[in-house]
Amino acid sequence: MFQRPVVAYLRVSTEMQDLDSQRVVINDWAARNGVVIDEWLTEVASGSEDERPVFRDLWRRVEEKKVGTIVVAELSRLSRRMRTLINFLYDCVDNDVHLISIREGWLSDAMKNPITRPVVVSMISTLYELERVMISERTKAGLQRARLSGKKLGRPPKLKPEHLLEAIKMYRQGVSMSEIARRLGVDRSTLYRSLKKLEIL
Repeated sequence: MFQRPVVAYLRVSTEMQDLDSQRVVINDWAARNGVVIDEWLTEVASGSEDERPVFRDLWRRVEEKKVGTIVVAELSRLSRRMRTLINFLYDCVDNDVHLISIREGWLSDAMKNPITRPVVVSMISTLYELERVMISERTKAGLQRARLSGKKLGRPPKLKPEHLLEAIKMYRQGVSMSEIARRLGVDRSTLYRSLKKLEIL
Protein backbone atom coordinates (compact mmCIF):
# COMPACT_ATOMS: atom_id res chain seq x y z
CA MET A 1 0.00 0.00 0.00
CA PHE A 2 2.78 2.40 0.96
CA GLN A 3 5.94 2.57 -1.11
CA ARG A 4 9.15 1.71 0.70
CA PRO A 5 11.40 2.71 2.18
CA VAL A 6 9.09 4.53 4.61
CA VAL A 7 10.89 7.41 6.32
CA ALA A 8 9.52 9.37 9.30
CA TYR A 9 10.76 12.95 9.70
CA LEU A 10 10.47 14.65 13.10
CA ARG A 11 11.53 18.20 13.90
CA VAL A 12 11.45 20.60 16.83
CA SER A 13 12.73 24.17 16.88
CA THR A 14 14.78 24.03 20.08
CA GLU A 15 16.36 21.46 22.37
CA MET A 16 13.86 22.49 25.03
CA GLN A 17 11.08 20.94 22.98
CA ASP A 18 10.35 17.23 22.85
CA LEU A 19 10.24 14.94 19.82
CA ASP A 20 8.36 12.25 21.70
CA SER A 21 4.87 13.60 20.96
CA GLN A 22 5.53 13.40 17.22
CA ARG A 23 7.00 9.92 17.59
CA VAL A 24 3.90 8.72 19.48
CA VAL A 25 1.56 10.15 16.81
CA ILE A 26 3.53 8.52 13.97
CA ASN A 27 3.85 5.17 15.77
CA ASP A 28 0.11 5.15 16.44
CA TRP A 29 -0.64 5.89 12.77
CA ALA A 30 1.82 3.19 11.63
CA ALA A 31 0.26 0.59 13.94
CA ARG A 32 -3.28 1.42 12.75
CA ASN A 33 -2.26 1.16 9.11
CA GLY A 34 0.08 -1.81 9.38
CA VAL A 35 3.06 0.26 8.22
CA VAL A 36 6.67 -0.41 9.18
CA ILE A 37 8.79 2.73 9.58
CA ASP A 38 12.10 1.87 7.95
CA GLU A 39 13.97 4.95 9.16
CA TRP A 40 13.49 7.75 11.67
CA LEU A 41 15.03 11.15 10.89
CA THR A 42 15.10 13.73 13.68
CA GLU A 43 16.22 17.33 13.65
CA VAL A 44 16.43 20.26 16.06
CA ALA A 45 16.17 23.40 13.94
CA SER A 46 13.78 26.21 13.15
CA GLY A 47 11.24 25.44 10.46
CA SER A 48 11.84 28.87 8.97
CA GLU A 49 15.40 27.88 8.08
CA ASP A 50 15.98 26.12 4.75
CA GLU A 51 19.56 24.99 5.35
CA ARG A 52 18.75 22.16 7.75
CA PRO A 53 21.14 19.25 7.08
CA VAL A 54 18.70 16.41 7.83
CA PHE A 55 15.88 18.02 5.86
CA ARG A 56 18.23 18.75 2.95
CA ASP A 57 19.40 15.14 2.96
CA LEU A 58 15.77 13.96 2.89
CA TRP A 59 15.06 16.31 -0.02
CA ARG A 60 18.08 14.98 -1.91
CA ARG A 61 16.81 11.45 -1.42
CA VAL A 62 13.42 12.51 -2.81
CA GLU A 63 15.11 13.90 -5.91
CA GLU A 64 17.17 10.72 -6.30
CA LYS A 65 14.07 8.53 -5.75
CA LYS A 66 15.69 6.83 -2.77
CA VAL A 67 12.61 7.17 -0.57
CA GLY A 68 9.13 5.79 -1.22
CA THR A 69 6.98 7.34 1.53
CA ILE A 70 7.60 10.21 3.94
CA VAL A 71 5.59 10.43 7.17
CA VAL A 72 5.31 13.58 9.30
CA ALA A 73 3.06 14.50 12.21
CA GLU A 74 2.07 17.69 10.38
CA LEU A 75 3.21 19.70 7.36
CA SER A 76 4.80 22.44 9.46
CA ARG A 77 7.43 19.91 10.60
CA LEU A 78 8.80 19.95 7.04
CA SER A 79 8.94 23.73 6.73
CA ARG A 80 7.22 26.92 7.85
CA ARG A 81 8.31 28.68 4.68
CA MET A 82 5.59 28.53 2.06
CA ARG A 83 7.90 28.48 -0.95
CA THR A 84 10.11 25.77 0.53
CA LEU A 85 7.16 23.56 1.44
CA ILE A 86 5.53 23.91 -1.98
CA ASN A 87 8.78 23.15 -3.82
CA PHE A 88 9.27 20.08 -1.64
CA LEU A 89 5.72 18.89 -2.36
CA TYR A 90 6.21 19.41 -6.08
CA ASP A 91 9.40 17.33 -5.98
CA CYS A 92 7.52 14.57 -4.14
CA VAL A 93 4.92 14.62 -6.92
CA ASP A 94 7.52 14.62 -9.69
CA ASN A 95 9.42 11.69 -8.15
CA ASP A 96 6.36 9.66 -7.15
CA VAL A 97 7.08 9.94 -3.42
CA HIS A 98 4.06 9.52 -1.16
CA LEU A 99 3.81 12.14 1.58
CA ILE A 100 1.75 11.29 4.65
CA SER A 101 0.87 14.16 6.97
CA ILE A 102 -1.08 12.69 9.87
CA ARG A 103 -2.64 15.98 10.97
CA GLU A 104 -3.65 16.85 7.40
CA GLY A 105 -5.16 13.45 6.64
CA TRP A 106 -7.02 14.74 3.59
CA LEU A 107 -3.67 15.61 2.01
CA SER A 108 -2.39 12.07 2.46
CA ASP A 109 -5.35 10.65 0.53
CA ALA A 110 -5.05 13.21 -2.25
CA MET A 111 -1.29 12.68 -2.60
CA LYS A 112 -1.82 8.96 -3.22
CA ASN A 113 -3.66 9.69 -6.47
CA PRO A 114 -1.32 10.69 -9.34
CA ILE A 115 -4.17 12.65 -10.95
CA THR A 116 -5.11 14.75 -7.91
CA ARG A 117 -1.58 15.29 -6.56
CA PRO A 118 -0.58 18.20 -8.86
CA VAL A 119 -3.97 19.86 -8.32
CA VAL A 120 -3.72 19.62 -4.53
CA VAL A 121 -0.18 20.99 -4.44
CA SER A 122 -1.20 23.90 -6.66
CA MET A 123 -4.17 24.60 -4.39
CA ILE A 124 -1.99 24.56 -1.28
CA SER A 125 0.43 26.95 -2.97
CA THR A 126 -2.39 29.40 -3.69
CA LEU A 127 -3.77 29.18 -0.14
CA TYR A 128 -0.36 29.64 1.48
CA GLU A 129 0.37 32.67 -0.70
CA LEU A 130 -3.02 34.16 0.18
CA GLU A 131 -2.35 33.58 3.87
CA ARG A 132 1.08 35.20 3.59
CA VAL A 133 -0.40 38.31 1.96
CA MET A 134 -3.18 38.55 4.56
CA ILE A 135 -0.72 38.23 7.46
CA SER A 136 1.49 40.90 5.90
CA GLU A 137 -1.45 43.28 5.49
CA ARG A 138 -2.66 42.72 9.06
CA THR A 139 0.86 43.32 10.39
CA LYS A 140 1.20 46.58 8.46
CA ALA A 141 -2.21 47.75 9.67
CA GLY A 142 -1.34 46.90 13.26
CA LEU A 143 1.96 48.80 13.08
CA GLN A 144 0.22 51.81 11.58
CA ARG A 145 -2.37 51.85 14.39
CA ALA A 146 0.42 51.59 16.96
CA ARG A 147 2.28 54.54 15.41
CA LEU A 148 -0.86 56.68 15.31
CA SER A 149 -1.57 55.93 18.98
CA GLY A 150 1.96 56.99 19.91
CA LYS A 151 3.20 53.58 20.96
CA LYS A 152 6.92 52.87 20.75
CA LEU A 153 7.75 50.05 18.37
CA GLY A 154 10.54 47.53 18.60
CA ARG A 155 11.48 44.95 21.18
CA PRO A 156 12.98 46.02 24.50
CA PRO A 157 15.90 43.95 25.71
CA LYS A 158 14.49 40.84 27.36
CA LEU A 159 17.36 40.08 29.71
CA LYS A 160 19.47 42.94 31.08
CA PRO A 161 23.15 42.33 31.87
CA GLU A 162 22.57 42.60 35.63
CA HIS A 163 19.71 40.09 35.37
CA LEU A 164 21.93 37.77 33.36
CA LEU A 165 24.55 37.79 36.11
CA GLU A 166 21.83 37.08 38.64
CA ALA A 167 20.56 34.21 36.47
CA ILE A 168 24.04 32.67 36.28
CA LYS A 169 24.41 32.92 40.05
CA MET A 170 21.04 31.25 40.68
CA TYR A 171 21.74 28.53 38.12
CA ARG A 172 25.04 27.66 39.79
CA GLN A 173 23.20 27.51 43.12
CA GLY A 174 20.96 24.82 41.70
CA VAL A 175 17.82 26.89 41.08
CA SER A 176 15.74 25.42 38.25
CA MET A 177 15.51 27.18 34.89
CA SER A 178 11.74 27.59 35.29
CA GLU A 179 12.14 29.21 38.70
CA ILE A 180 14.92 31.54 37.48
CA ALA A 181 12.77 32.62 34.54
CA ARG A 182 9.82 33.25 36.87
CA ARG A 183 11.89 35.36 39.27
CA LEU A 184 13.35 37.45 36.45
CA GLY A 185 10.08 37.75 34.55
CA VAL A 186 11.38 36.35 31.25
CA ASP A 187 10.50 33.39 29.06
CA ARG A 188 12.31 30.17 29.86
CA SER A 189 13.40 29.93 26.22
CA THR A 190 14.96 33.41 26.39
CA LEU A 191 16.86 32.47 29.52
CA TYR A 192 17.99 29.18 27.98
CA ARG A 193 19.32 30.87 24.82
CA SER A 194 21.18 33.52 26.82
CA LEU A 195 22.92 31.01 29.08
CA LYS A 196 23.71 28.67 26.23
CA LYS A 197 25.24 31.53 24.24
CA LEU A 198 27.57 32.19 27.17
CA GLU A 199 28.34 28.44 27.34
CA ILE A 200 26.94 28.25 30.86
CA LEU A 201 24.77 25.28 29.87
